[in-house]
Amino acid sequence: MKIKRIISAVLALSVVASLSAACGKRKTVEIDENGNKTYIYTFNMYTQDDNEYPEGENTVYNQFIKDKFHIKFEYDRIPRTDWETKTNTYFAVGSEPDITIGGKEPNYKSWAKDMYLAPIDPDKLPNWKALFGENADKVIQLASSSDGNLYYLPTVRQEKTQMCWVYREDVFEEMGLDFPQTADEFYDVCKKIKEKYPDKVIISSNGQKMSSLTGFFQMFWIPELILSNQSCVDPITGEFVPYAMTTDNAREMYKYINKLYKEGILDKQILSIEKDTFYQRCASNNAFLTYNYVYNVDQFTSKTEVNGNTGKWAWSGDMVTAYPDKGTIFKKDPSYSNWGPAFSAKLGKDQERYDAILAYYDWCASPEGQLFTTYGLTDEEAAKYGAEGSYEMINGQPEVKEGWYHDVTNPKGNKINKVYGTLANTFIKHPKQFQEVRGNEIDKLWDAFMAHDNYYYFDEFAMRYTDDEEDKYTDLVTALDSKRDEYMARFMMGESDPNSDKDWNQYISDMKKVGLDKFIALQTKVYERTKAEIEAGK
Repeated sequence: MKIKRIISAVLALSVVASLSAACGKRKTVEIDENGNKTYIYTFNMYTQDDNEYPEGENTVYNQFIKDKFHIKFEYDRIPRTDWETKTNTYFAVGSEPDITIGGKEPNYKSWAKDMYLAPIDPDKLPNWKALFGENADKVIQLASSSDGNLYYLPTVRQEKTQMCWVYREDVFEEMGLDFPQTADEFYDVCKKIKEKYPDKVIISSNGQKMSSLTGFFQMFWIPELILSNQSCVDPITGEFVPYAMTTDNAREMYKYINKLYKEGILDKQILSIEKDTFYQRCASNNAFLTYNYVYNVDQFTSKTEVNGNTGKWAWSGDMVTAYPDKGTIFKKDPSYSNWGPAFSAKLGKDQERYDAILAYYDWCASPEGQLFTTYGLTDEEAAKYGAEGSYEMINGQPEVKEGWYHDVTNPKGNKINKVYGTLANTFIKHPKQFQEVRGNEIDKLWDAFMAHDNYYYFDEFAMRYTDDEEDKYTDLVTALDSKRDEYMARFMMGESDPNSDKDWNQYISDMKKVGLDKFIALQTKVYERTKAEIEAGK
């Protein structure tokens, strides 16, 4: 074992040495015979599934942006599972890319804190700011680090709301059931289905594991993303809740889930099932309700209607609440996504190159840039590069040409991103494509929620931590998450009883042992200070 550790250490040092050696050899600019500069940027992004991208300088995409912006990219495409580890290594050894994309906000804020990233002046990107409209200042506040600077460019979250309860409409119709609106009605409906189908799974996970429980979070007035966000502000009372998963509401939720679990209504594998298992359940009529994305119902129906089976899934515009006198919670999607580009601190010190790449990204946010990064080029535009266009304008609207496609189910032909090598939908899908792919269903769900009285959602709030507070937050959350998840499984499966004061008090005691009181004090302090600063216009 000792020899293996020595070998591993030597190999690791070799990787570090090779990366460090490569760091000083990068070419950052080319100058042609006429003295024209082309800036070169190393570009790190992860790949997923079986996505393929053309490489080299002669892709249509690279030729187009070189002509238009005098820039070109050298790509480092990394499998998704390796991306975070490898990118951390690049930064640690001083071999970081000029541009990195595909991270999440905690990645970016961590790298910014370690001074690996360059701050971004949002005023240099007017087209990008315009994408967020009246929410631009709020998005910048939310995405900025504790020092008040923005270190990556968020992308637009075009979806207003996506998730809801999905159910077997044919079974509900056959049994004369309406979709429930309260927790009591939900239990009664599930009980009736269980009585008719005693050997079936009634409420199934669909492969999302822990997130399969989030419909219950909202049922008990807890945000859908509470497992990562920890704290929330009540949309009616304005009360700040520093740690939602130890509140009375959380206990009532655990009692409810425990009852469903004990009575065989809730999926016994809800924390472990894979997506393929859910599809197998669909095919054997062994699932009746799940919490999922509104646009997946047709896929669930297609998975059900095999081998002579019949069955139809539908989405419900009714969320379920345990507090009907207070109101009903649904999930409104955030104002932004955190998948946009970040720029290295080294690039930030080269002002000419940095301004050039910011100008390119601001163009990507413009109507012209959205059209290009979503649809590619027309025949006339592509002919300059000896290529075929991927779309044409018909009645003023882009239409993908026959033989080309975007991300749709079982496509045939040339995928625009694969052939052109474009960074598809850099900040936003072209509005027409968004509507065609999933926007119509999302709009219908939003309209259904908005048609209700007393429907609410938890809004985002920017917490402004100091560096020291951010360190404390990270350490406390790591310990609290582990203990919380342990008890979540125990309460659900009956190893601990949420109805028992003794068991519940033991949970609270164990959470305090790993820092609950310190976390509550920290969150309350940061929230109150941040709220005061925002109200004062700081």
